[in-house]
Amino acid sequence: MRRPAPALLGAAFILAAGPVFAQATPEGADALQKGLTAILTPTLAAAGLGEPIFEGGWTVEPDGAGYRVTGPALSLALRDDADGRKRVVRIRCDGDRYIATAGQGAVYRLHGETPIRCEIRTGGGEPAVLLTSRSRRAELTVDLAASLLTGSTDQSEGVAVTEDGETKLAVRRLSLTSATTPHPGSTKQDIGLQFEAEGLSASDPAAGEGVTLGGLRYGGRLEDVDAAALRDRMWRLIAFALDAARRDPKASPPPHVERKLWTLAHRALAQAGDAMDAGLTLTDLRITAPDSDSRIERLEMAANYAGLNQAAGGAGLGGKVSLELKGLSAGGPAVDGAPPGSARGGPGVTIDRLLLSAAQASGSPVEYGAEIERLRVALWQEQTFVSLADGHYRGRIGGLGLAQLVEVAGTLGQAVDNPDQTALAPIRVLERLVRSISGYEVDVGVGDLNVAAPDVRVSLRSAGYFESYQGLTGNDGTGRLKLDLAGLGIDPPPPFADWIPRDGTIALSFERLPYRSLLDAYWTALTGLIPQDGSSGVDDFDQAEALWTTRILGILKASGAGATVDSFTITAPGGSIDIAGTAGANPAAAYGVVAEATLRVVGLEALTAFLGTQRDEDARSVAAALTILQTVGRQARTGDGKAARDYDIEVQPGGQMTVNGTDLAALMPK
Repeated sequence: MRRPAPALLGAAFILAAGPVFAQATPEGADALQKGLTAILTPTLAAAGLGEPIFEGGWTVEPDGAGYRVTGPALSLALRDDADGRKRVVRIRCDGDRYIATAGQGAVYRLHGETPIRCEIRTGGGEPAVLLTSRSRRAELTVDLAASLLTGSTDQSEGVAVTEDGETKLAVRRLSLTSATTPHPGSTKQDIGLQFEAEGLSASDPAAGEGVTLGGLRYGGRLEDVDAAALRDRMWRLIAFALDAARRDPKASPPPHVERKLWTLAHRALAQAGDAMDAGLTLTDLRITAPDSDSRIERLEMAANYAGLNQAAGGAGLGGKVSLELKGLSAGGPAVDGAPPGSARGGPGVTIDRLLLSAAQASGSPVEYGAEIERLRVALWQEQTFVSLADGHYRGRIGGLGLAQLVEVAGTLGQAVDNPDQTALAPIRVLERLVRSISGYEVDVGVGDLNVAAPDVRVSLRSAGYFESYQGLTGNDGTGRLKLDLAGLGIDPPPPFADWIPRDGTIALSFERLPYRSLLDAYWTALTGLIPQDGSSGVDDFDQAEALWTTRILGILKASGAGATVDSFTITAPGGSIDIAGTAGANPAAAYGVVAEATLRVVGLEALTAFLGTQRDEDARSVAAALTILQTVGRQARTGDGKAARDYDIEVQPGGQMTVNGTDLAALMPK
């Protein structure tokens, strides 16, 4: 077999690699220059939106197989009148330099190593502030056909902010990456962004203050976005804000400036895509000051939403936000009595873990809450110490959607900004929001709570509170209420310690509650108190309150609402109380209510005797009333043999209240 001649092999290689060795052209330079201008520095000189913030423009020159690219410098002049002096802050950042090479189609890749250099001059003879980096490496990928920056990486080492030769802020490494991924057959894209910083430190030696941060990481992603439209809307919003920052704050603002800002922000939000996911993580954060020292081992924040694009036919808007903190300690200055080896008297507050969150899946209730683990508070000067093993706060709101919240927030903002609206306009918006809520519940609890003060120690094994209201949009709603207490201890015990509840559970339930009618009455009363259209509203608030109370009582009487004591048990060392019963609204009853209940009291005789020995006149009066209560009670014994008094209580339709068949009115002094 004959081998191909070397010349033929070389020719074939050159033909195959022709695009690689293709020379840059003036036409290519012109196209790249126009594309970079449109993608990276859109004009900010649109009418009413301020002036350009860039000095010069992009320049592109052919250079063999590639192009030499120089970017414009950033140049800003902003007003600073915070201290009462009219000054102009000038910011200038050097332009970047790149080498660009052509890829497939209209795609270009840019590589640059221009270090960061920005100069900030505040005026008034003060020294300039410099932002610099020791080194920098940047890579950009632009698609001129799509007018998009499709990818970038930008990493800087040795970033510093200095003033008059003194370093105010230092960052060991900064990194920024982005990627724009197109959807095949669509004008939409997904946008990803990530920012990282390592080894951040800032200090003010004169003030004795400093901040260090081991690491920072932010990652975000937008889905189904028209990236070009979003870029244009964001530039316009930035331009409007910069234009406002250039104006004299003492001069009259342009007409309807808030409305214009809201409109620009709303248009930018409309391009935010169908879904978003973002997260921020901080590690090893420390903040020091002359009188405090605070540390956080880790702080994580996350947020996401999906279903924003209603035209896409999805299940609806849903999302979640959360903040989780781990390893918090915050201490104050040294005080007398601090433990040995502690320069600051020990941390004033420490928390092992704290979680805050709110979430809603499409069509589901909004859920929110907080959880805490191992809270410790040391008040050294008061010699008081508090510890909590765990605690939680959780809530749910039904019938309220994120999309509705966004809409109501926008409507409320416009109502507040519009001077032509009456004073009732914001109230009506809030009324619409409240009337959409179909249910609400809250659950609060703590475990292993201890408080140590110089004169007393209090401990609590657990405590809880729960309430729930459902069917709020109708007149046949329900409600639940529950309180729990377990393991209350007081040392040294007070004189009346035997009758302080140590454990207890109270659980109530309600039915046939006329929520809708009660809300109607509330909003009618509220709007009657607010002046509108030149009227004065209601001047006599006492009269308005009386009318409101009468109306509410009438609604409740006519509703037939009922209440049930599901559990009522309170236990103290010297006795206990147990109650069970029901009550219901009855429009035919003398007082609008009928009720039946059973009551068992343990330790009543001992309590009566104790109160009778007290010098306080009120205590002796209570003892006299309890003596009467003893006389009508049935003697009984508990399962463990303790003496008890039982009572059957009834509120009759005619208005009589009987205890074990005896009319209570007959027992009361005339």
